[in-house]
Amino acid sequence: MKFLAAILSSSILVACGSGGGGSDAPASPTTESPTTPSPAIEALAQFEGVWREDCNDHMRVTKTSTATSGTTFSVVTREDYYDNADCTGALVATGSYGVPDETVTYAPTLANASVTLLTGENIQADVAPATSVAAVATFTVTGSGVKATELVGTTLFARIEYANGDYLVMTHPGLGGQTTYGAFLIRKYELLALLPIDGFTNSFKVRHRYTR
Repeated sequence: MKFLAAILSSSILVACGSGGGGSDAPASPTTESPTTPSPAIEALAQFEGVWREDCNDHMRVTKTSTATSGTTFSVVTREDYYDNADCTGALVATGSYGVPDETVTYAPTLANASVTLLTGENIQADVAPATSVAAVATFTVTGSGVKATELVGTTLFARIEYANGDYLVMTHPGLGGQTTYGAFLIRKYELLALLPIDGFTNSFKVRHRYTR
């Protein structure tokens, strides 16, 4: 609110003049050139926001990406566990690393790369090469369905129970600051995280698929 008030106050001062000058002549209008975002920032904006994976047996992964510079964004991962296998019903557990779990830096577009989709189909597309550096952190999970947890070294073991009596024993290794090389591809409403295919130049396969 203070920031908004400061903007409004500044606007009023500009409109009314500084006062005390003794002149009633209208001030000459000034024209400000609009600020154009840099191409890097515009390109990065398409990756920002909240992205979700499809439901996977009670669990859905959400990734929230936030720009930290013109070519870098941080990613926060959350796992939500629901009573029903199709990710409906009560939310019984939520897990995260408690910090941004990776920092991603993307490079200029790589044109006409070969991409193998999850369906096995191969397409040619322009992709955004990227380098991901993981945080150093351990996973935690809380919620009414969490019945037991144990941290062995940096690996979390947890038992999550559902209303129908089924349960999951989660094994979640910690992050150790590892670096991963890959690329991103946005197709219509989906964000595809790509890994390079060993032995092939400019060839990638889809590792994860996210939607808004």
